[in-house]
Amino acid sequence: MSMNLKRKLEGEVEVTESAADVLHDLYKSRPHHLAHSGGANYLQGCELSHGVMGTPGCVLSWNYTLDGKQRTGKTEIEEIDEEKKMVRQKVVEGDLLDEYKSLVFICHAIPKGKGSSTVKWTLEYEKVHPGIPEPSSMLDALLEAAKGIEDHHHGSK
Repeated sequence: MSMNLKRKLEGEVEVTESAADVLHDLYKSRPHHLAHSGGANYLQGCELSHGVMGTPGCVLSWNYTLDGKQRTGKTEIEEIDEEKKMVRQKVVEGDLLDEYKSLVFICHAIPKGKGSSTVKWTLEYEKVHPGIPEPSSMLDALLEAAKGIEDHHHGSK
């Protein structure tokens, strides 16, 4: 009997509409600013590896801390939907591929009206084997960073 190790993990956090717009713009076009805008607790840096920043096909190199360990990885932007304020990136290299055959990050800023938005993070992944933990600490870090961007953005107005 073969076990299906493909999974999806989702989480959301409520932020102001302007903070959601900032997060969408940063994640899409200026991810190197994320470390200074609320992701400083876990993100040390991000730089363009190749392609054109903010366009599908560009590859980004990330340096981050997760579960107390220094890690590196590369993601490729697969899709940007401006109307839905959604960015989809897949992991193409790095430490996470030791545990996951595939891992996709989807960040979606959803306006709720009255100046409020929901930032929804979705992780689509396939574990290498059943003993691999769910990437819940990664999801928690992404949600915390989204809230941190709101705090940073609100504080810098």
